[in-house]
Amino acid sequence: MASNEHKIDHLDQPIPPPAAPDAGSGGVVPPARRRDAYALACRALTLVLIALGVVALLLWLVYQPSSLKAYADSAQLTRFDLAGDNNGARLRFDLTVGVSIRNPNRRQAVLYRRLEAVALYGGERLGRAADLPRMRQPRKSTVEVRTGFRGEGAAAVSPAAAALFRREKEEWFFGIGVKLHSRVRLKVAVVDSVEYRPDVDCYIRVPDPSNTTAVAQGFTPTQCHVDDFS
Repeated sequence: MASNEHKIDHLDQPIPPPAAPDAGSGGVVPPARRRDAYALACRALTLVLIALGVVALLLWLVYQPSSLKAYADSAQLTRFDLAGDNNGARLRFDLTVGVSIRNPNRRQAVLYRRLEAVALYGGERLGRAADLPRMRQPRKSTVEVRTGFRGEGAAAVSPAAAALFRREKEEWFFGIGVKLHSRVRLKVAVVDSVEYRPDVDCYIRVPDPSNTTAVAQGFTPTQCHVDDFS
């Protein structure tokens, strides 16, 4: 009798729920665990990006490049005159300019991807020289760029430019603007920087070639303005 009661009590006990499958034994990973892993990966990636940004900023502050220095060392006009009447006068010119560019940086070399020279008079474009060849400027070095402009203006000069020419001819010296448009990269060891465009802007006073006194006085070297690396 006692044995039968024991069997009945056993049958009255609730059936336990089946055990959840073990994730390590090939079962499905719960959604909550997947979300936690994704959030952890995102946080790790964010921390890595922040660390890289801080390192890049520190390197920039340590290795921040100094601006290039430029001087117009020489300039010579062999021809500079107005051809035609007052209503359609054109400038005829033959100008040679030498500009030295100094790289003062101890760590960065300069890679010139493009270097274009343009001459202006009275705010009007005289001409454009052929693109200068690509080159590499070592650290703490100076390179000389020589370029020439010759020909005749494609269009008649404005009345203001014509008046400026006559006034400066009486002063024996002509004020001419020379611009060097550049595209460069800085090189540190084997790493190249982003591309910069530090243009060189020179304003020079060149002796009138038809005036022997002005030619005897010669050209005075002039410092040029150079844009920062930014």
